[in-house]
Amino acid sequence: MRPTNFVRPLYLLGIVATVLAVDGRAFACSGPGAMEAILRAERLGWILWGVTLLVAVGSTLVPRLRAAGFRKQWPLLLLLVLHPGWWMSARSGDCGRTLLAGSVLVAALTPLVAGVLFWRSGRAARAA
Repeated sequence: MRPTNFVRPLYLLGIVATVLAVDGRAFACSGPGAMEAILRAERLGWILWGVTLLVAVGSTLVPRLRAAGFRKQWPLLLLLVLHPGWWMSARSGDCGRTLLAGSVLVAALTPLVAGVLFWRSGRAARAA
């Protein structure tokens, strides 16, 4: 296969993936009730960040994870730092839909990451 024949399908695949990834709907946030929706999204983002903080700190205090060392718990710190609840604004024009979606995603990932770290620390303890 010639290089140009190989690059063309990859280029087309990239275009198709971009078109599929971009949602065609545009969300506007204006009119009556817009400010309440924005404030509700910001409040829920902060609440979900607090839940993520409690889960992350609580899981680092579990003796099995503490024995593994704090350096192995960097994914929990990364989730806290990347959580959109404390750094993203809901005033960007979509009434906080992006903020809510990101906050729910990270808040749902945090217990899963803590569980994986807990499982891995047990495997490491059994191997030693």
